[in-house]
Amino acid sequence: MALRYFKEKLPELHVIGAGSLLEFALREKGMKMPVGRVQYLYLKQLSFREFLYVSGNSNLLEFLDNVDLSQEIPEVIHQQALKLVRDYMSVGGMPMVLDEYLQSQSLQECQRYQTLLLRTYRDDFAKYATTARHKYLQQVYDQTPGLAGRQIKYVNISPEMDSRYLKEAISDLSKAGVIFPVYTTSAAGLPLITHANFKKFKLLFLDIGLLKRATKLDLELLFSENLMLLNRGALAEQFVGQELLAYQDPYDEPQLFYWSREEKSSTAEVDYLINIHANIVPIEVKSGKTGSLKSLHILMREKKLPLGIRISEKKLYLHNNILSLPFYLIYRLPQLALETTLIT
Repeated sequence: MALRYFKEKLPELHVIGAGSLLEFALREKGMKMPVGRVQYLYLKQLSFREFLYVSGNSNLLEFLDNVDLSQEIPEVIHQQALKLVRDYMSVGGMPMVLDEYLQSQSLQECQRYQTLLLRTYRDDFAKYATTARHKYLQQVYDQTPGLAGRQIKYVNISPEMDSRYLKEAISDLSKAGVIFPVYTTSAAGLPLITHANFKKFKLLFLDIGLLKRATKLDLELLFSENLMLLNRGALAEQFVGQELLAYQDPYDEPQLFYWSREEKSSTAEVDYLINIHANIVPIEVKSGKTGSLKSLHILMREKKLPLGIRISEKKLYLHNNILSLPFYLIYRLPQLALETTLIT
């Protein structure tokens, strides 16, 4: 009611209502949104591109903004960019943590702030939920970091808890932006949501830095191992999903899909599907050295898709109809995909 008063009586004053779980508060109080007066903007974490900008890597960013398929990225720049990807994976895109990183350059200090944020979100559930509902919210919140990138089965979240209430908790946390569901789709056409199966989904966590902290991933491993080997590839898949969401139109409700097929003779899964103009574009997140693209080729052959994307630690290049994209160029994906001339 106060917001409505400001709108009608003092429109020249800009008022922002915010909170870690604002959606919970609005729903519990039964607030009715005035039609035509509310505009929704979907706020994301700072993206990797924004991380480069605020961390003083403007020269690198300018180079990446202009790189194309006709030129090879110098090895020194490639390695520098991959190192910064690991920095971002460690810090994440939460403003409080990133601000600490920019001031202290201490990843250990950043971890303390990440622990604080994780605990704050967890404690906030109690403000908006009954004791019974709070138990389910807490369980989903605690288990999601360890299940990131895997198809969700309620028994994996908790074998003892009622799946109906776990489903409600997932819905509540998704609306609050604490977790994000990635639904499977048959890829039979556009829009992808038309062919989605809302019973089969994976979950992304709020932020990659918080996921890293919640899973207690050792910093030394993060900077020494192949990115696809960390947490069974979950960290890389979280990073890619988070980046794909970050560059979507903030006025549109964010959506992300994947493809899977389960048959006795052959099972296949492609990590993400997006659309660029009128084309469905499949994306696989694979190891730079040994990753197989079998599922990607199956989907492209079955659906007659002109272009596939492989995201890894490899440099930018196009081979046949597979565009290999390094982690640090995800924000350029639509432009680079159109450069291939395979899609229009």
